[in-house]
Amino acid sequence: MVTVRCIAGLTGVVVACGLLPVSSMGIAGASPAKSTFSDRSVSRTTDDGWTVTASKARERVRSVPPLNQSPWSREGFLSLKASGRISGTGSSPVSAGTVTGGFQVGCNTDVTSGATVGIAGGPNATLNISYPPALGVGANLQPSISSTLKPGTITDVALGTKRLTAASGSITVDDVHIRVDGCLGPVTLRAYVTVAVSTPLNDDTVNVYGLPHRL
Repeated sequence: MVTVRCIAGLTGVVVACGLLPVSSMGIAGASPAKSTFSDRSVSRTTDDGWTVTASKARERVRSVPPLNQSPWSREGFLSLKASGRISGTGSSPVSAGTVTGGFQVGCNTDVTSGATVGIAGGPNATLNISYPPALGVGANLQPSISSTLKPGTITDVALGTKRLTAASGSITVDDVHIRVDGCLGPVTLRAYVTVAVSTPLNDDTVNVYGLPHRL
């Protein structure tokens, strides 16, 4: 549905009219967008003979209109399960292993310097992610993450790293809040999972990535 809004001057004479799109709820853009991506796994055989598998599952990006209603802010909620597995029979024992899961974040244009559109702010766009720390022993999660986003670059944001004390392990985060301020244009996210394995002879990493999604 489309409505016509006209702006009247002080004398009551109409001075401007325009077409405004209205959603079925009555407010344009009120419905959050949610994208769910398929699970992916990548397996590699190390020089020691171990099979290392990195898996990405339950990835979901839910974009919502920012609470501050600023055109320079993006807000949403992220979900991801990052898993790692070591299998096979290697010639050298595994001495350490970790699984890391997170998102890569890209900001198209930083506007906080005021050079582009004249708004006040700091020197760079900022990203904030907050969630409660995990309760499990062996998980290394921070209660909040803050980062500076350089325009035209990509920032890796790890949501957690878990030490592998067995043949497999995983990290699961659900509806983690993300906010990006001071960014003009698209903010793009891409999930990643990294599994690192170390033996007395070799260090190996296996990575799996999701599809890009705009926040």
